[in-house]
Amino acid sequence: MADVTIDDLLRHLAFACQQSTLVESFSVASSDEDTLSVRVILSDQSFIHVYYNIARNKTAFAWIRADKRIYGKDNTRMGWHRHPFDDPSNHQPCDEIDFASFLRELELYWYESQTKEMN
Repeated sequence: MADVTIDDLLRHLAFACQQSTLVESFSVASSDEDTLSVRVILSDQSFIHVYYNIARNKTAFAWIRADKRIYGKDNTRMGWHRHPFDDPSNHQPCDEIDFASFLRELELYWYESQTKEMN
């Protein structure tokens, strides 16, 4: 994440949110020169918690519903890993991801789930 600023990350996040039909809104919970914490509200009122710490090279994305993580990806403690939809307490190694890609994964899961419910 060298040479990336909090403003760069926030612009990236805002652009991804504007492109998504799932996102209702987002708000910055906290921000300083090294850290950014954002809550992205989705159409069902669940949310994605986004956290960046540039100084420590830490990134975390977590989809939260009813105060429980449903899905997530982060690089905290053990390198990049995911908390899968079917077992969010599990840790599975994965490749690094940015917010737009995380949001696309969530959208795909969301729409596949909706299609299954309709059939």
